[in-house]
Amino acid sequence: MRALNEPYSWWGWHGWSDQPVPLSITQILQVGTMPVELAALFWLSLERRASLILASEPPSSGKTTILTALFTFLPPETRAYFTRGWGETFDLPALSDATPTYILVNEISDDLPVYSWGPYVVRIFELLAEGYSVGSTMHADTVEETIEQLEEVGVPRRHLAHLTFIATLRLVYGGRSILRRLDEVALLGPGSSGQDDLSVTPVSSWDAERDSFRLLECEGSAAALAQRLGLGEGKFRQEMEQRGRFLAGLVRDGVLTHEAIQRAVAEYRGGAAPEGASR
Repeated sequence: MRALNEPYSWWGWHGWSDQPVPLSITQILQVGTMPVELAALFWLSLERRASLILASEPPSSGKTTILTALFTFLPPETRAYFTRGWGETFDLPALSDATPTYILVNEISDDLPVYSWGPYVVRIFELLAEGYSVGSTMHADTVEETIEQLEEVGVPRRHLAHLTFIATLRLVYGGRSILRRLDEVALLGPGSSGQDDLSVTPVSSWDAERDSFRLLECEGSAAALAQRLGLGEGKFRQEMEQRGRFLAGLVRDGVLTHEAIQRAVAEYRGGAAPEGASR
């Protein structure tokens, strides 16, 4: 991924040192925040320019850290444009079939001037409808609440339908430890009742009692996602399963740094799995 401008107040780093180190996707998988199958689903989707909003109500919950880790799966030629909040000009390059451009928004809220709200959010979703991709975070507990906030800002449903996923992050506090889990993941798309209708299809959910995940169990969810990604359902499941096994191998083998993961993903895309990892 190539940055078109300098990240400004992008909070996706772990720690507060002069040289903060971002958590990697395998470190996030190690602690059970999401299963490897869901990470594989995001990988397959991000390769196809999927857009994602990650929401959680508590501040500093890890939303941007997880979002940043998922960017490992973007194609290497991806261009990243970081917004700067109030006064943003959206000086974006022209759309290209060969090169995806992601608009990365620190946060959709009115809490700080570096965040985006009001007409800036409306413009972000206009650009999404034009063909750009978007990655951002919000403060919300549920997928429904996230959608309601965006509609209150003025984003029409026909533009919301271009967003691929809304994912919510749940925090569970126990003693000195904090459990982080992706609670809900939903696929958005156009509804059946005209351009102002919106479909919301559950993709994944977390069972708090069993600390387990249900993935693609909703009737029609796999077919809807496969269609959105331009794949047949059989091919979609095959690709997701292969990537899931590959990621499980990286976790098992202790491949934890961003650099090592990027090399492994590049080798996977090139057709040669690295030593010790399962294809």
